[in-house]
Amino acid sequence: MMEWMVVNLSLEEELEVEGKARLVLNCPDSKEVARLCSTLIKQNAHQSKLLSQAVRHIARLEAIMCFTHLTRPWWKRIFLHH
Repeated sequence: MMEWMVVNLSLEEELEVEGKARLVLNCPDSKEVARLCSTLIKQNAHQSKLLSQAVRHIARLEAIMCFTHLTRPWWKRIFLHH
C-alpha cells in the first residue's frame, strides 16, 4: 500500500475522537443515538464510495503518467530528466 493511504492520527485527534465516542456511549436518549447511527451509516457509505472513486482516479492518473514517461523518446528521458 502506498504511504499516502496510511492514516496516522495525532494524539489530539485521537483524544477528540475518543471523547466524542464516549459522549455517544453515555447518551441516555436511545432514539437520539439511533438517529446518529443512521446518519453515520449513510455518511460512511457516501464517504467510502467517494474515497474509492478518488483512489481509482489517482491510480488512473499515475498509470497515465508512468506510461507517458515510458513512451517518451529515449533522448528526452536522458536529457530533459522530466
